[in-house]
This record gives sequence, structure tokens and C-alpha cells, in this order.
Amino acid sequence: MSLWLAMFACAYVTRDEVDAALDGDGDGWAAEDDCDNENPDRFPGAPDVRGDGCDADCGREADTDGDDWPDAADCAPNDPNAFPCSPDEVDADGIDTDCDNRDEARPDACPSTDPDFPDVEVNPCSS
Repeated sequence: MSLWLAMFACAYVTRDEVDAALDGDGDGWAAEDDCDNENPDRFPGAPDVRGDGCDADCGREADTDGDDWPDAADCAPNDPNAFPCSPDEVDADGIDTDCDNRDEARPDACPSTDPDFPDVEVNPCSS
């Protein structure tokens, strides 16, 4: 075989093999764009249950304080201890930690579902 042929010859690779190499978990997102290329439930735009500590949607929404609540839905986007349904609410301390506009524990139950995907309650980071 000539040197030229050896340099430019390539093995036949199928489209499925290329796709598998680029998308290890089969969620439709290439490794370079996927925040967890081994977990098919974590990808940009995935259903993301808020407050579970799992960033299933790959941080597509700004979350300045890292409390798993996007700034747009967080009453204190710079305080990681204050977010909707925070369990750290202390009555009459002058701080509304659970974002219900009251300085006392919530009288209602906090939702555990993603408002954009109400049937999703699974934490894909722990599975």
C-alpha cells in the first residue's frame, strides 16, 4: 500500500456509530452540549424539579446563588438559603426565606413538581 493511500484511507463508520460516539446516553444531545453524557434524563431543557439540588436542565436558566431555583423564580437570587419552599424559614426573624411574602413558616404544602412539566417528580441526579 502506498504511503498516500495509507494516510488517507479510513474505515467505514455508520451513522449510528457516529451518533453513539457523540451522544453516549442517547438523549439527543452531543457530548459537547450535554451536561451529563451518561444520564439520558439530564440534558439542556430537560424537566427540572426545582429545589431538589439536581440541575437536570444543564443550567439553561440563570441561577446566581446555585440553590437550584432560577433567578426569575427566586425571591432572593443572591442568597442560596432563600428560595421558594425553603425549609430554613424561621418565624419572626425578619427574613422571608421561603418566598411566600410572610415571615413565618408556610401554611400550605410546597409543590414538588416542575411547573413546566407537572408530571415530573423524579430526581435524575440520584438515579
